[in-house]
Amino acid sequence: MIIPVAIVSSLVIIAAVAVSQVESSEGSIPPEVQKAVLARLAEIQAAAQALDPDKVFSFVLENDSGALAQNGTLLLTRKEALAATRQGFHGLQKVSYRFDEQHVTLLAPTVALATGQGASSATLEDGRTLTTRFAQSVVLVLTNGEWKVFHSHRSFPPTE
Repeated sequence: MIIPVAIVSSLVIIAAVAVSQVESSEGSIPPEVQKAVLARLAEIQAAAQALDPDKVFSFVLENDSGALAQNGTLLLTRKEALAATRQGFHGLQKVSYRFDEQHVTLLAPTVALATGQGASSATLEDGRTLTTRFAQSVVLVLTNGEWKVFHSHRSFPPTE
């Protein structure tokens, strides 16, 4: 079954920030930094589970050079990514996601990278549930004392 593009788009930002089974290289991230990044991801996850795209995007920086990339499609601006996510949330009753693995790396004192893979599920208003595998990466930037999403990338393998 092929998942409609709008639903897949909504799962991009949602699962891109879900917190689960985080791993990091021992000693590579100060504990207080990892804790702050994970706390921000948890806030975004809660907003996504509430199907609130505006709250999700309150944690996303303005970016006109590639806010979101998904399966060969580049949404250059935060505005375009938000519009796609709003469209994707339409008709959803529930979303959930599970990471099989997730890694957090500090690239610079104010730049973090979260990568992972897992499965996303969306329950439609008619009760059908669609599930797909994904791989994703999210770049977060520390701005004015807060971790914000600068760029998210997600890919889904073809469904059979």
